[in-house]
Amino acid sequence: MPDPDTIREHRWLRVFAPLFNDPNLLHFNRRSISVGVFCGMFGAFIPLPVQMFVAVFLAILLRGNLAAAVGFTWFSNPLTYIPLYYFCYLVGVFFIGDPTDANGNIIDIDMAQLIDDIFAGELANLSQFFLTSGLQLMLGCVIMGLLTSGLSYLLINYLWRLHVIRNWKERRARKKRKLESQ
Repeated sequence: MPDPDTIREHRWLRVFAPLFNDPNLLHFNRRSISVGVFCGMFGAFIPLPVQMFVAVFLAILLRGNLAAAVGFTWFSNPLTYIPLYYFCYLVGVFFIGDPTDANGNIIDIDMAQLIDDIFAGELANLSQFFLTSGLQLMLGCVIMGLLTSGLSYLLINYLWRLHVIRNWKERRARKKRKLESQ
């Protein structure tokens, strides 16, 4: 990680210098990394283009590691966007139902056509999708973001603790062997 003083002195980052007074934002310890991963995983489920901004904002607010927060936003990437957001859409549909028009009729969405349009660069149907189904998508993204980020937080804490315990045991065993050899 860069030295906090270097960041404070950089002419473009000087505006953010007060934010870097918190050591957790740049240091690697169990709490800051697990909170950073939490923030990054949650941010990964927010549809583009604000993923990293959400992750950094949450990391600053919750005092998590910025590098972990930004890095884990790449859980969603150009290869995973479509399946990830489609699954989030399905989760949203599960909780609040299919999108309906003003008369209460279910709007039929042809996902295959929508995906073909996205790859062809035709975004008119995508904007129509967000207008009709954006609520389902956003709810699914929030639910899945909270679920995966919470599980990631717990997993990082568990693995870090497991690593520390294993190191303690190895250190004790080395001390014991050293004492026995003397």
